[in-house]
Amino acid sequence: MKNKFNTLHKYIFENSVKQYHKETVNGLFRAILEPVVSNQSFKTCIFFKLSDIENKKSVLQRLSFSEALTYGFNDNLSEFNIKNIQKDDIWEDTEFVVILGQRYSAALIWDFSVSENSDYTDVCILYNSKIIKEIAGKIAENSSVGIKELILKYQPDRRENSMLNNSIRCICSLLNDKNEDLIFNEEEKKHLVCTDDTIQTANIVAQKAKFIAHEIKNNLSIINLYTKIVEKRLINIEIECETAESVNNALKNITNASENVSGLISDLRCLSAPYITEVNLKQLILNTVMMCAEKAEKAGVKIKTENIDDIVISTDKTKFQCALTNIIFNAVEACKKSCTINIYSEVMPDHISVFVKNNGDMIPPEIRNKIFEPDFTTKEKGSGLGLAICKKQLEITGGSINLVYSNKEETVFEIILKKI
Repeated sequence: MKNKFNTLHKYIFENSVKQYHKETVNGLFRAILEPVVSNQSFKTCIFFKLSDIENKKSVLQRLSFSEALTYGFNDNLSEFNIKNIQKDDIWEDTEFVVILGQRYSAALIWDFSVSENSDYTDVCILYNSKIIKEIAGKIAENSSVGIKELILKYQPDRRENSMLNNSIRCICSLLNDKNEDLIFNEEEKKHLVCTDDTIQTANIVAQKAKFIAHEIKNNLSIINLYTKIVEKRLINIEIECETAESVNNALKNITNASENVSGLISDLRCLSAPYITEVNLKQLILNTVMMCAEKAEKAGVKIKTENIDDIVISTDKTKFQCALTNIIFNAVEACKKSCTINIYSEVMPDHISVFVKNNGDMIPPEIRNKIFEPDFTTKEKGSGLGLAICKKQLEITGGSINLVYSNKEETVFEIILKKI
């Protein structure tokens, strides 16, 4: 039986939609702190209670370089400049992170010990909600230092934003479902162990996982960007027509990105053949460009879509979008401010070509024959998988990709698709 004074359980059960797997909880922990660690000058006040410190070290280390005032209810957080302020251990196995800021507040509370399956837990997750101030007050009551003044300083009064929090819960549930698909069940494990060619099977799974992990990172970055858009748009209670349209566009892009994640994880789980369907080329390209627009805009890069054929093609939608996203993201990184990325198509007698042209940095001649090789990269933190994935994904759908040319004026890639 839990300590009756552990009032945080109330928030878990009142705000939880479904149980989440521990890997999803770790992902939510990273996501909820990302606005703080990515903007080191962002002043906030943060409270922690964690058990699995090892799995969260990278985020806590980044947090230690920020302007956030951090307090913990653990003895083992001092290496991250997090001071222990625990008075009595009434929280037991309940874990939490609460963030208070003038422009951003969030709360994540979970407890694996109250579930029949220790790999799953109910979760309370809130963004910019007045309930967060109430939760912080409960935490302050069990703090060994006076932090009530901090709560008043860092947490202004907010109106309850139920639309925002319901949207976030839906997104989290969707991602949790896809995360569960990654976990091999007992029958699948037996199959891997009993196969006559276990080493080869394991190598295939490992290689597939590496490729898809790269794509999941791209798609989740898109989800994060557009979730922030939703957050900004829904701060005001009265939503005007123009704002509502912008919110709908953002949610549409979240859905598109989530669908990509779904397809990629399905590939990892069952090593399936490509799923070929008939899709409209113009709409497919426009949807992909819309998902990339936020990153391009932040980099000061324009994406133009002109002369795209309004025709039906036969391809794997997810694989094509991921390939095109990789090419666009690479082009954005190669471009400087005021650069432009042009996307257009041409219908040939036996195939369809989609061209991606940018006027960014030239690809040096000595590396042009290596850019499609796995693990080759010129980026300081690059994985060397992006273009290799593009090539692989398009080839298994009967398409291909090549570098047409790259000079001081422009660089052009061509994606070739089969005609119906």
